[in-house]
Amino acid sequence: MKRIRHHATRKILPIHFRRGSAASIDNVVVGRLATMARSGWRGLLSIVLGGVMVALIGLLIANFIGQVMQSARMETGRVAIQAEVEQLRAEQRTLKGAVDYAESDVNVERIAREQLGYARNGDTVILPQTIAPTPAPVPAAAPAPPPAPAQPSNVRRWWDAFFPSS
Repeated sequence: MKRIRHHATRKILPIHFRRGSAASIDNVVVGRLATMARSGWRGLLSIVLGGVMVALIGLLIANFIGQVMQSARMETGRVAIQAEVEQLRAEQRTLKGAVDYAESDVNVERIAREQLGYARNGDTVILPQTIAPTPAPVPAAAPAPPPAPAQPSNVRRWWDAFFPSS
């Protein structure tokens, strides 16, 4: 007759050994390992597979947490970039307004009148002119002129040209 094993109800440490000394627990653990070795290591294999599964689940959870954190960082970056895009769009609207004004007929006419001196038909153009001063008339019966003074130096003439004395 075949012996039936109840794996789901089997316990690694029986209740009556749980309150014993450490030496008796070590003996029990060694005894259980020996029993598992005789049974083809099925129990140990279950424990190892359980440990591997727990480790894999832990890795999956750590990976998930990393992805959540990365998603939060990317969302923060997206919000910052969106704000920058809005700022650039506002600047673009301002520049487009400046370009539209620069190309408008009003601005072209203003530049033609102020910088180029153009006028429309019917406008009166007044251009200021500077009149060169005329020298005073020399009397006809003038005594002989005194001898010409010596020519001032070139530095003195430049000084007088930029800073006239009278």
